[in-house]
Amino acid sequence: MRGGLVLLVALSWAAAAGAQDHRAISLARDAELTAEIQAARSRDIVITNELSALQSRTQTNQALSDIAALRAAPPLPTVGAPSGGPAPVIDISQLAMIPDATLAASNARVRAAADNRR
Repeated sequence: MRGGLVLLVALSWAAAAGAQDHRAISLARDAELTAEIQAARSRDIVITNELSALQSRTQTNQALSDIAALRAAPPLPTVGAPSGGPAPVIDISQLAMIPDATLAASNARVRAAADNRR
């Protein structure tokens, strides 16, 4: 009987020790998993920050190239008189003619309409 009692005490101690080891292993695994999750999150944040910086640089470079393109003045066409020929003659009788009285009446109507604000 004494041997059975010793065996029972030894088994209870072994069970307690085994339970503690299992609990410690479980806590260690949980800590390792938490550390892996935090490391992955940190990597994601670093990658997101690098991507944002790259996008900002790209937008800045595009804006600078747009500004540089606007600064470059296009060549203006030159219009010159035909070389070696006479100057063109303009026939004034072919131009539209509006009598002065008609222009003055039109101007008076426009001014009256502009002054008649509601």
